[in-house]
Amino acid sequence: MLDAVLAESGLHRTDITHVAFANGPGAFTGVRIAAATAQGIAIALSIPLIGVSTLAVLAQRVADEQGVDRVQAVIDARMGEAYSGLYQRDEQAVMQRLEKECLLPLAELRFDEQALIAGSALQALEQAGLPRPAGDASALPSAHALLRLARIQANQARAGQDASINYLRNQVAVRKPPTVY
Repeated sequence: MLDAVLAESGLHRTDITHVAFANGPGAFTGVRIAAATAQGIAIALSIPLIGVSTLAVLAQRVADEQGVDRVQAVIDARMGEAYSGLYQRDEQAVMQRLEKECLLPLAELRFDEQALIAGSALQALEQAGLPRPAGDASALPSAHALLRLARIQANQARAGQDASINYLRNQVAVRKPPTVY
C-alpha cells in the first residue's frame, strides 16, 4: 500500500526522511496500531520516528482552522474520564503546551476561559449530564497538523525501535486479590 501511495505521488522510498505518528493519548488500540505501523515503516526504511501528542495535533488543527491563539484540547477517555491539554500559539503560529497533559474524571475538568475548548470530551460531558462549556465538540486531529508539528519536532526523532506512547492512563484493569478457599 505504501508503494502504491508513493508511486501515485511520484516519490520513492528514499524520499521519505522521517515517519511521524500521533502517539497518544487516545484509544488504546488505535494508538498501538499507529505506533506499530509507524515503527514498522521506520525500521524497514531505516529512518527516524517522531511521536507527536494527539492533544497537540488537535490543538494545532483547531488553531489553524479557526484562527485562535489558545486552545484547550479535550478528548473523551471513556470510563467517565477525559484527556486534557492547554496550548498557546507561539510567534511561528505553532501550538505550545502550557501545562502538563492530564487524565481527569469528567466532573473534575476545569476549562481555561481564554481558550477555545475543542474535542470529543465535550460530548462526553453532555452525555454524562455535566455542564458543558461552549466549544467545538466535533474537532478531530488532522494529518496536516501532525506533519506541521512533526517538522518542528524533528530534532526529537528517535530510532524506529524506540517508539514511545503517551498513554496518560497506564492501568485500566484493576487486580482483585486472590480468592482463598
